[in-house]
Amino acid sequence: MNKQTQEKITKAASRTRIGKHFGISSQAVGKWIYASGVPQKRIIPLCKFLDWQVTPHEIDPCAYPNPTDGLPHQEF
Repeated sequence: MNKQTQEKITKAASRTRIGKHFGISSQAVGKWIYASGVPQKRIIPLCKFLDWQVTPHEIDPCAYPNPTDGLPHQEF
């Protein structure tokens, strides 16, 4: 994950708030963001929790190669 995406996540919600939502420590969230990456099964739930301010593509472009991959469908 690049630095810009890391900053977007930390601006959208604190590590403590994200941790409480997922039932994990803020230190574990810090590991996601700054070291090991967000676990695959948590990417979509994290994006949803952040109100899609960060996209799955931004978090893991290899798993979500297209910018709209993983986003909810919008009805017009």
